[in-house]
Amino acid sequence: MGIHNIEKKSFGYSLLKSYGKWWHDKVFYNKVVYRNTEKVPLNDHLIFTANHQNALMDALAIGYSIKKQFVFVARSDIFKNKIIAQLLYFLKILPVYRIRDGYDTLKKNKEIFQKTLDVINNKNGFVIMPEGNHASFRRLRPFKKGFARIALQAEEAVNFSLDVKIIPVGINYSNYEKYRQDLLVNFGSPLSLSPFYQEYKNNPAKALNLVKAALSDSIRPLMIDIKSEKFYDTYDFSRTNFAELFCQKKGWNFNDLSNRFLAEKQIIKILEEMENNSPSLFSEFSKNVNSVIREINLQKLNFRDVYNKKPSKINFILKSAVLIIFSPVFIYGYLNHFFPYYLPVYASKKVKDPQFRSSFKYALSMFLFPLFYFGQTLLEGFIFSFNWITIGYIITMPFFGAFSWKYSRIYLKNLKLYRLLRWKNLKNSNIKSVNKKISYITNQIDYKITKFIK
Repeated sequence: MGIHNIEKKSFGYSLLKSYGKWWHDKVFYNKVVYRNTEKVPLNDHLIFTANHQNALMDALAIGYSIKKQFVFVARSDIFKNKIIAQLLYFLKILPVYRIRDGYDTLKKNKEIFQKTLDVINNKNGFVIMPEGNHASFRRLRPFKKGFARIALQAEEAVNFSLDVKIIPVGINYSNYEKYRQDLLVNFGSPLSLSPFYQEYKNNPAKALNLVKAALSDSIRPLMIDIKSEKFYDTYDFSRTNFAELFCQKKGWNFNDLSNRFLAEKQIIKILEEMENNSPSLFSEFSKNVNSVIREINLQKLNFRDVYNKKPSKINFILKSAVLIIFSPVFIYGYLNHFFPYYLPVYASKKVKDPQFRSSFKYALSMFLFPLFYFGQTLLEGFIFSFNWITIGYIITMPFFGAFSWKYSRIYLKNLKLYRLLRWKNLKNSNIKSVNKKISYITNQIDYKITKFIK
């Protein structure tokens, strides 16, 4: 598979995608929900566009959502090595050349544009991130013109007969970097380009801006979009920690990612109204939030560890006893999974761009785990002459891995419980001040949610 036939179906790519999707949906992430995929008209000429916050993982979130062999674009500098370039072509990724890559390279975009036409005409589904680059915050940034130019020039090349549709996608992560997080991928209604044809014929620049504005309006409702820069932390803190309270008041299941997403959107809306209508109140609210964040971070705790929680010494003792009893099982599972788990973590820390770290973890873990399982099984087989012990070993390894992961989560929660008990037992004025601020924050949010729902 090379650049010249990138739009053709590939059996090898299909196999890799099937394995990659399984690892992505069932192992790397705790829960993945693809919402409203039925809105996608699969037999049309499609361009998929999404908010861009998490490097390669954003492309995978779209690529794994639908049974199509999408073609993607990426910056050209990663194609410099011929071997890497061939790998990227196999993964159905096309380069895009920019002025910063050298003015002479821009002429190569003519060939890339032709391949883009082939992809769109072949109905593969073309994926491009309209923001142009990724950023580590939950906000929709201004769009580049590239996606709109590609779409309208594709139409122009065939006398506006394709009826290309742009599919807006909102990608929402519970955490960008960590293993076993939640991912919600929201698909919106298709945006047809036909209403922009005449404007494009008369004034191409204006038409591009109109398409940009229309797509921006389509993506915003599908993602967590915190517009405020000054009070970003206040919004992010509130939507994370009070979405469950909102769900309780609405009678929604908080564990449903769609409900959680809607609740977070409503919390943001409530705060926007407070900021616009009661700026002094919002400023005081934000001041208390920032103070609480600083204090609980110093204590290595999360707000949920402190909020509405009465730490129990008996609970801590019982959990500690259970952890001690099952520690041998944990150690066995931990040692057998140490290298495939921690090598991706270690490698990702060397990556300068934090938004690429989860991409490195995902790609490395996907190949290291089966590789180490295979190697450890061979070693076990040589030791025990490939008998029933070897079979039992390979069958039970995934279960011991899952057990060790769950054990580590319980251990960390118990460690936080210990910190909370120690902190509460100090009974100093600082704790009283924090508790007072937490009461103020929760009372304000509770009142605003109740008023909003009514």
